[in-house]
Amino acid sequence: MEPEQVPAFSKRATWTSDMSYHSLYEEDDVKKTFISSEIIEDLEGSREKPKVALTKRFSWLHPVVHLFPVAVTFSILQLSFRSVYWADDGRFDKRWQDVLQFPAKLHEILIVTSLSAMVLHIFRRMLVGSNGIPLGLMVGAFQIGSAEYLVSKSYIKPLRHSLEHKHYKTFMVALALGSAIMYSFLVGPASAGALIPGLGWWHIHKPFNDSLPLTNYLGRNQSELYPMKLQRSNIPRTCLRHWYDQGCPAEGFDLLDTWAWTRVKERYRYNVTEGQHYNPVMPSSFSGQAQREIVTGLVNAHNSSTAAAMSGTLHSSILALTDAFWHYINSNIVGKINRTKRPMFTISPNTPVSIPLVQSQCTCYDYEAARNGFIPTDPYITFETGAMVNDFSKSASNPYAWTKWIVPNEAWNFTRSLNITDVKWVDASEVKGTNDEPLHASLAAVVTVPITYQRSLDEQSSLTCPCMIDARWATTGVSFDTADDVVKTDLTDWLDTVNLTGRTDTLSKWNITSPISLSSDWATALQAVNGSGISNPDSIFYRLGFVETLLQEFVTTDDGESLLFSPISGLGNFEDTPDEIAIILSTAVADWISRSTFRYTNFTTVLSRDKDGTVSSVDLLLQRYASAFGTTQTSTFNGQTRVDYKVQRYGWGYGLDTGTIWFSIIILLTHVLLVIVYFVYSFVFWFRAKGWTSNAWGSIGELVALAILSPPADELKNSGAGIHHSKTYMTELRIREEGADPERLELVVGRRNGMVIPSDHMVRIDKEYA
Repeated sequence: MEPEQVPAFSKRATWTSDMSYHSLYEEDDVKKTFISSEIIEDLEGSREKPKVALTKRFSWLHPVVHLFPVAVTFSILQLSFRSVYWADDGRFDKRWQDVLQFPAKLHEILIVTSLSAMVLHIFRRMLVGSNGIPLGLMVGAFQIGSAEYLVSKSYIKPLRHSLEHKHYKTFMVALALGSAIMYSFLVGPASAGALIPGLGWWHIHKPFNDSLPLTNYLGRNQSELYPMKLQRSNIPRTCLRHWYDQGCPAEGFDLLDTWAWTRVKERYRYNVTEGQHYNPVMPSSFSGQAQREIVTGLVNAHNSSTAAAMSGTLHSSILALTDAFWHYINSNIVGKINRTKRPMFTISPNTPVSIPLVQSQCTCYDYEAARNGFIPTDPYITFETGAMVNDFSKSASNPYAWTKWIVPNEAWNFTRSLNITDVKWVDASEVKGTNDEPLHASLAAVVTVPITYQRSLDEQSSLTCPCMIDARWATTGVSFDTADDVVKTDLTDWLDTVNLTGRTDTLSKWNITSPISLSSDWATALQAVNGSGISNPDSIFYRLGFVETLLQEFVTTDDGESLLFSPISGLGNFEDTPDEIAIILSTAVADWISRSTFRYTNFTTVLSRDKDGTVSSVDLLLQRYASAFGTTQTSTFNGQTRVDYKVQRYGWGYGLDTGTIWFSIIILLTHVLLVIVYFVYSFVFWFRAKGWTSNAWGSIGELVALAILSPPADELKNSGAGIHHSKTYMTELRIREEGADPERLELVVGRRNGMVIPSDHMVRIDKEYA
């Protein structure tokens, strides 16, 4: 059987220069035709028609792509500028956070679209212009929002090549393109940050009804409420007999004694210098629900052997006023605040308040060595003040740091038992410097505490510790979060969280006064309190006064007879004893000053507007009784201290108080600025004789179609599988009329071996091209 004959085909037909396809085989079977008559008809109907590339006609649709995202931006930012409040925390459905991500993403898309249109317009001008645009950068016009492009060779190589070869114009274009892409990365977070409400404190514009001014008055003038001089005569007589009565300066003894006892028991767990300490908390004299803390920090100095303790606490009158005012609001319908789940009161800057700020620094000497003249450094003992601040202005010198102040001999040099705890108060006027300099402090004290030496525990000895006290008034902000019992101040919060060493110059912003004059008879009268009530003569607390009892909490018995003052750092750490005593003194004196003017102070809230010289009012401390309500002559409040409260609420809303929102505002308004600049630039260009607008080559597909219709380029030879050289990416692209057929356009790559003149065959305005 003969094998089947395979027909022989000749291969004479091939590709021709007219770019049409011809079969390789002469024998063409009609049944194998790839294009049917129906397909040909479809292709004929779908062919593009000639169109204008550049037109002088202005289309009002062009600005819409820019103006619409700008309008959305202003709408979103209005939420923050108008401080729109959404809902209280706990009443806000957090699913809204997820829902709002969607419009934020749409806003991002609108802005990126606008940005892309700007870049395309500029690159389109470069394409039809004389100089063209590098191949690598032209690709970037369609890559706005792509991080991958920024690290690709098509961007990095033109950027680096243009800089290395000093093509600065191209380098600036590449830099601007990269900046636009990086800016597009920020638009999404900025839009979300501006559109999604934040959780925080938001101001209530009108917390009270218009008919309720709710203005508060303390029945003392400023000089009485914040006295610059305190003496025994300023203490109410009843407080000298019954120190525990409400509003007496020594009323806080029991709580301070508990605080001292707790410090001793907890020891190192409450370390003032590390901010892990236990602050004594004093309840309000009205209901006891609101509280204030006495906060203490230690200040060290390189030229001082001991640290200074700095204590601050809220004025007890302000605490009681805040507590009673909140109780009144919570018990009556007064306005929008009653619908607020978690309000916070802050005292208006228009009615500032002050708090006591007390410094104390001590140093200790062995009593027997000092009395027998064994102190080698000085012929007398002195107060240590190197760590204290004398003037709180940033530029002032500090005489405390370089002056030695002599301890009056009669304050310490007398015969006494070695195992006693004792405090003697000394007027500041009795203390002089070594060169007879006057002391501008508040008060001084000489504290005696017992010690025993480790070499012989039965060898009872004593320390004499001269202490300097500097008390002042400091103006500060006050806030009361009703979800927290403690009424806070800016200054005490700062003291509680900041390492004070080297930071005391910051205190100047609190408008601190000169030292308050505290007389020794004032301190002695308060010291006379025998709060322990112990009548057993054998007790180590027998007949001790206020501060002495606090100090005695730190005294232990080693062998049943010898006594030892032990700071919280541990037994035998004598070097820490001055700091411990300074903390006790500054804390106690701060509390005394805080309470010094509370008793016999009236607390009044005005409930109506002035009518014929009278207003309705309530005595806040007696508001439980009907007799507390009545009318008061407005002249009664002349000279009294006014306190206004601003109200905030905790919840979800929009505002200008966070760094996040300002980031969003800057990013979003940057787009607005870009649109304005772009509009000016585009209008000036369009208004010129050779200006135009265009929608041509607005997508990568249109540019690819033009490239297919254009002749091949030698500059891109061997780049079919990729581009490696920087010079290839720097090849200029231009769009020109085809030389042989001016009715058609072509993409000119490079200069075709010098055959292309950049200014020839330019694209014409309002001409149709095939």
